[in-house]
Formats: sequence, structure tokens, C-alpha cells
Amino acid sequence: MTYSIAIIGLGLIGSSLACDLSQWSKKIFITGYDIDEETKQWCLQKGMVDRIAESPQLAAKGSDLIFIATPVRVIPKIYSDIHSYLLPQAMVFDLGSTRQWVFDHLIPAPNKNLYCGFHPMGGGVEGGARFAQQKLFKGRPLLVTPYRSFKDGEKNIIEEITNCLESRVFF
Repeated sequence: MTYSIAIIGLGLIGSSLACDLSQWSKKIFITGYDIDEETKQWCLQKGMVDRIAESPQLAAKGSDLIFIATPVRVIPKIYSDIHSYLLPQAMVFDLGSTRQWVFDHLIPAPNKNLYCGFHPMGGGVEGGARFAQQKLFKGRPLLVTPYRSFKDGEKNIIEEITNCLESRVFF
């Protein structure tokens, strides 16, 4: 199985994720979105993403795996903006560090598509795409918290992603 990927938020975490997923054999393409035009173009030029979307909705549209790598307080708004664009099989992962607050503010509730908190224990002193690092998450714990119970095969896909990142996944 191969996947189309969207990364919404191309700061340090989102662009480092893009660096690793761009090398993944199961990737078809990565669509990136960021509010900063210069960041989007820089990530495209560096090959972190294959194409750029003009909105979170257009990034999510047609993507199988959507990663939201924005500040925590923005995550529910992003989800609200993209939920009607999700493919039936799409999975949404937010890379924020706060779980219950995000889950409490997701409207509508993500009961159809898999929605997970996907928190890698990694980062850096400097922020932004220019400080992206390949293998930033290597050997680090990655906490996965689903909004609902996993359905058949969903956990396996997450394990494939974390294997690509060389992270240690904890469910």
C-alpha cells in the first residue's frame, strides 16, 4: 500500500517529519502547507515536499495521511476546516503535546476517520523549517493516542510510519 501525505505546518517538527517521510518507500507524494509563503517555497525547493497547497483544506483533499504540525491552540480549527475534505480512509495525526484539550475542542467529533494525537518526543533549540533535521525522531519515544478505538489495520499503518521515522511507538 502507498500513501499520499499532507503536512499542515512546516516548522521544525513538520519539516523534519517531511524530511523522513520524503524517503519513505510507501509515499506517493507529500503536499505541504504553511501560513508563511517563504517557508512553503523553501520546503519545496529543498525537496521536503513534492507540492504546495494554498490552504489546509487543499492539502488534506485527496490525502490518505494528514499530519497537523501547528501550535496546539490552532489544531482544532485546522481539523474543523479540513474534516469535510477527508477521504473515507484518511487518517489525521496531530503532533501537538496536549491531548485532552485538543480532543475536547474537535468539532465535529472525529468518529468516522481515525484521529490520533501523534506526539514525537523530539525538537530543537531553534524553530522553523530552516532547522529541520532528518532523523530528528530517531530512537525517540512517539506517543500515539487515538480519539476512538483502532479499526483493523490502522495500528499497523501507524507502526509503518514510526518505523520510517525510526521512533519507538507507544500506544
